[in-house]
Amino acid sequence: MPVRDERVRTTSGFGLVELMITLVLGTLVLGGIMSTFFHSSDQARHLSLIADERQNARTAIQLIERELRMAGSGWGRVEIYCNDGAGVGDTLLAVNPGHIVGSANDTLVLVGAWQASTTLMNDMAQMTSATRVKSNAGFRSGDLFILTNGTSRAHMLMCTGITGTDQIDHANTSPYNTVNTGITATWPAGGGYPDTVTNVYKATITSYYFDATSFRKPALMRHEYGTAPQVVAYNVDGFRVWYQMQDGTWTRDPSNMDFVDKVAPVVYTRVDDPRHPARRDSVWAAVQPRTF
Repeated sequence: MPVRDERVRTTSGFGLVELMITLVLGTLVLGGIMSTFFHSSDQARHLSLIADERQNARTAIQLIERELRMAGSGWGRVEIYCNDGAGVGDTLLAVNPGHIVGSANDTLVLVGAWQASTTLMNDMAQMTSATRVKSNAGFRSGDLFILTNGTSRAHMLMCTGITGTDQIDHANTSPYNTVNTGITATWPAGGGYPDTVTNVYKATITSYYFDATSFRKPALMRHEYGTAPQVVAYNVDGFRVWYQMQDGTWTRDPSNMDFVDKVAPVVYTRVDDPRHPARRDSVWAAVQPRTF
C-alpha cells in the first residue's frame, strides 16, 4: 500500500494582540504628524498676522515720515499767528505736539505748504488789506493760506473767495479772519508784509491720531484739513510721539518747539490670539524736518 507523503502545513500571521499594537502605534505616529502639521500651520498663521500688523504700521510711519520732512515748508520754525476758528488769538506751530499730559496716546499736527504757493504783488500793510498775489492759481474758497517773510513772522488766514487771477479774498465773515488784538498786535510793524519778498502758501494741515471708538478695532487716523478722515493703519495698539530736544533729551511734552531737533512717531501693534500670548510690537522713525 503506497504511503502518502503528508507534510505538515503551518500558517503564520498577525494575532489580535499584534494587530492592536500596530494600530495603536500607527495612530500615535499619525497623531504626532498631524499635531506637528497643525502646530506649524498655526505658527505660520500667527507669524503672518504679526507681519501684516507690522507692515500696516510701517506704511503709516512712512507716510508720517514723508510729511514730517515737509513740515514748516517755507517758514521753518517761525510761529504762525492765527485765529483758531472762534475768533481767539492763538499760535499754530509748524509741528504741534498735541499731547495732553497723562494721556495714553498723542496727536501729531503737521503744518506744511506742499501745494500752491505764490508771492505778494502789493504791500499788505494790515490784516484787512487786500491780498494781491502774482497768481491765485491753486487757491480756492475755504482754503487756509499763510503769509510769511520766512524769518520772523507768519500769519494764517482763510480764503473766502477768488477775484480775477491775482487776488485772494479773506473777508472777516470767516472766524479765521476776525480782527482781534492778538492778531493785529503780531502783524509785522513798519508797513506789514511787503510785496515781492512775502511768500503766500496754501496751508496743508494734517493731523494723525489714535481712534479706538469709530471702528471695530482701534485705528490710526489721518485727517487733512478740508477732507474726510482716513484710516492709515488698522488694528493698532497705540500712537505716541517723542521729541528729541537739541540737548539730546527725549520727551513727549516739549515746552518749546524751538528747541526740538527730531520728531519720532511710534505706532504700536498687538496681536491677540487665544493660542498664543499677546505680542506687542512697535514701528517708529526719528525724523528731522528739512526746515529745522
